[in-house]
Amino acid sequence: MHTTTHNAAHKAVQAKPCQSCRDNFPLPEAQAVFDQHVVHGYLVRRSASTACPNTAKPCLVKEAPDPQGLPTLPQLVLEAQDFTESLRTVLRACHAIAALAAGVTNPHATVSMDGLGELLHLHSDAMEQRLDAIGVRLDAVRTATGARDTSDRARHLAMDASDQHTHMCQAQLAFEAVADMVPCAADTLAGENLAAALRLLADAMAERTAAMDDMLDALHAVLVQEGQPA
Repeated sequence: MHTTTHNAAHKAVQAKPCQSCRDNFPLPEAQAVFDQHVVHGYLVRRSASTACPNTAKPCLVKEAPDPQGLPTLPQLVLEAQDFTESLRTVLRACHAIAALAAGVTNPHATVSMDGLGELLHLHSDAMEQRLDAIGVRLDAVRTATGARDTSDRARHLAMDASDQHTHMCQAQLAFEAVADMVPCAADTLAGENLAAALRLLADAMAERTAAMDDMLDALHAVLVQEGQPA
């Protein structure tokens, strides 16, 4: 988490981000209009989450799995696909931020470079959370299929999906690096150039996400065909 420097920070101590948080930070649709109210709301929630100790965040507490209720391999693949779809929602929101960034250097812009940096970090964190969830499920599938023959189709697809996940994580780190750079480059960075960079990063991640989804589709089909319980 990155601590905000905005006026919203003083409300952080009183806020309780885990009460009906809906995944902590609800993301807008791509067509949503970013205005000062929306930006302020993001900063308040982010500040609240930063100020709240991890021990007070039940969403971060991992419960021990029930041995009787462990997911099957096809279920793990479907869960990974759910997170890829959620990641696509984040990427659509990133395109909306790119549109906002294009005018950030205008005199009447609704958000400052610092505020834009906070928004980018918010969405970078959202990407990271979903990539972590995908990685956990892929690791489980890859471990379960790792002892199979090297020509096994499911084993091959699981390894390919894991490699693709690594590339997606690298793309997320590039997005995070841009978020770190934005507040420091307020005097030298043109809004149009920043918007173009954000679109490029979002599109690259979207392409890899689509490829991942295709791999997971094929992997799920193979596992079900070989008789794995759905």
